[in-house]
Amino acid sequence: MTEIPNPEKLIDITGPEGETLFWSAKAWLVAGSEGQIQARLDEMWVHYSDVTDDRLLALVGALCVEASVDALLEAAAPGFAQCREDQDVTFSLKIKVARSLQLLPARILTGCDLVRQMRNEFAHHLDVKEFGQLDGKYLGKLGPYVAEFNRASRDASNHRQLFTDFVGFTLFALDVYTRQVARLREYLETTSFREAFKQWAGSPS
Repeated sequence: MTEIPNPEKLIDITGPEGETLFWSAKAWLVAGSEGQIQARLDEMWVHYSDVTDDRLLALVGALCVEASVDALLEAAAPGFAQCREDQDVTFSLKIKVARSLQLLPARILTGCDLVRQMRNEFAHHLDVKEFGQLDGKYLGKLGPYVAEFNRASRDASNHRQLFTDFVGFTLFALDVYTRQVARLREYLETTSFREAFKQWAGSPS
């Protein structure tokens, strides 16, 4: 008999079926990548796991998420790598571009935008030093967004922990979908795809 996982231990990264190119994790696309996914998360975690200052945590968390959005866009369009250092290509613009490509569930990118907005609040207001001082319109979204990923009970007043969990879940989701997009990109560059596309498009040769 197969054991059914406890819902509180699951991470849900799905979206509405058919709304985007990928709306769930495809085991056959990421098979064998579990170790690499965990290593990537561990690498990111090192950057902010020991941060005790809320302002710095928001900044580093946002940098990690932005780097993962960069990786997603590069997987879809390798030429995007040339834009990474262009200061006109802001985090906000990157999220909009990723959303327009409809590669992964929109809620993942909406979460990226919340991380960006919370970072901006710390960056633009010197009097904001703790998560609890952020505008309620941000804090009010944090708990429900975390719950969309994982149903484990949490202290709704511990905004720091909620933010940490949220960044972790978001990085995991971005990494899984980035790997799936990368596999698709690989296929698009194969002879097999070109031949299949010719037949599908009705090309005579």
